[in-house]
Amino acid sequence: MYKLFIVEDEHLEIEAIKLILSQHGENIEVVGEASSGLVAIEEIRRLNPDIILLDINIPEINGIDVLKMIKKEDHEKKVILITAFNEFDFAHQAIKARVDDFLLKPIRPQQLMDSINQSIASLKNNAKERFDEKMNEVIFAIIQKKYSDARTALINYLDMIYDYHTYDIMSVQSEIKHFMEELNIVTQDMCGYELNSPLCSSNNMQFVSGYKNRYDLKIEIMKTIDKVFDRMLDNKETRKNNIEDILNYIDRNCYKDISLDQVGEYANMSSYYLSKIFKKETGVNFVTYLTERKIEIAKDMLANTDVPIINIALDLSYHEPNYFSKVFKKSTGMTPTEYRKERRSIALEEENHSGNTHSNEEKYSEKHREVS
Repeated sequence: MYKLFIVEDEHLEIEAIKLILSQHGENIEVVGEASSGLVAIEEIRRLNPDIILLDINIPEINGIDVLKMIKKEDHEKKVILITAFNEFDFAHQAIKARVDDFLLKPIRPQQLMDSINQSIASLKNNAKERFDEKMNEVIFAIIQKKYSDARTALINYLDMIYDYHTYDIMSVQSEIKHFMEELNIVTQDMCGYELNSPLCSSNNMQFVSGYKNRYDLKIEIMKTIDKVFDRMLDNKETRKNNIEDILNYIDRNCYKDISLDQVGEYANMSSYYLSKIFKKETGVNFVTYLTERKIEIAKDMLANTDVPIINIALDLSYHEPNYFSKVFKKSTGMTPTEYRKERRSIALEEENHSGNTHSNEEKYSEKHREVS
C-alpha cells in the first residue's frame, strides 16, 4: 500500500481526486491533506507519504518552495505538481527542484492514474535497489567471515523488508526467496554444498508465513547462516585462529555460558595468551566483550518478542534473573522492564505517526490469517 498526500486549497478538487483514487487506486491510501504550504510541510513530515499531489498555487508557501523542501529532506519521495497554468517559468523551476511529474487542471482520471502508477513503478525500483544493497551487506559479511556483522546486517535487511511491505506476505516471501538463492550461491562457492532449508524451496510461502514476526524469521535464517559458518570455520585444517575466527566463535556461542578456557581450546592457545591478545586486538577483555554480545541479544528479544524476562535471562545463561537485570542496567542505564516499555512506547508512537491503527506485525498476522 502506497501512502498519498494531497496539497490543494480547493475542496472540490480534493474530493474529485479522492473519487478518482477510490475507483482506480487499489494500492493507494490517502493519508492526509493540506490547504496551505506550512501545514503541508508539517503533515508530510509527520505522515511520511510516498507520493504527494501538490498544487502550485497554495497559500503561505507556494508549491515550488514546498517541492524544494520535500526533495531536500527526502529526495526519494515522489511529487506530482498540479497547476492551472501551462507556463514555462513554473515548469523550469519545478524541473530544477526535481519534480517527478506535472498535471494540468482540470485533472483527467487517466492522466492522474498514469502519473501515480509511474511514481509507484519508480518507488518499487528504488526499494529494490535498497533491498539488494542491504542483502549484499549480509552476504559480504558472510564472505568476510564476520558473524556479528552478518547478524546485524540481517536484522537491518529484514527490518527494511517488513517496514516496506508491512503485511504483504507475497512480497516478503519473494524477497526471502531471492536472499536465500543468493546465499546458496555463496555457500556453494565457499563451502561446496547446497543449503538445506525450507526457506530455499521453490514455494516457501507457507514456511515464511508461519512466522509471526521478523524476529522469529531472523532466528530461522540465522540457523542457516550458523551452518555456513560451521562449515567455514570449524575445520581445524583450514582454520586460521586469527582474532576474527575467535570473535566468530564467541558470537556464535554467546548464548552458552562459554569460558575463556573453552575459547582457548577452540583457538588452540592458552587462556593466558588468549586473554592478552584479545585485549590488545579488541580493546576490551573477554568478559566485557561476551557481556556486550549477550546484552545486544537481550535488547533485540526485549524489543521484538513477548518472551518473559526470566526466560531471556536463562536463554543467555544467566541463572539468576536479578543478576541479569543488574548487568543489563549497568550496560544500558535501565532495567530490562524499563527498556521493553521504552521500545514499545517508541514503536507505538511511530505507529501513530504513520497513521496506522495496527502495528505492522499485527497487520502481517491478520493478513496471514486471511491467506490461511
